[in-house]
Amino acid sequence: FYIGSAIEFDKKVQKFFQDTNAFVILEENPFNEILDKVIHLLNRLYGKKLILRWQYNKMMPDRTKSELAHLYFNPKTHKDGIPVRPIENTMR
Repeated sequence: FYIGSAIEFDKKVQKFFQDTNAFVILEENPFNEILDKVIHLLNRLYGKKLILRWQYNKMMPDRTKSELAHLYFNPKTHKDGIPVRPIENTMR
């Protein structure tokens, strides 16, 4: 169980970003551009008969069910100083 201030938690998150350089904060959402490229590529592959219809259907993303992964943090309450643990949610 963890009780702490939001400001202190945000400081720990910022320290994690500075110390690791493991993640990049996106200034704008690239989701639609990425999705459009995937759809365009699948259409080209299917149009050139490089993939079968069932493969095309299986790989075609559903815009209503697709989203970018998002990152959140949990406190490591068992460690001294209570650092944060990054959790990347990639499943819906």
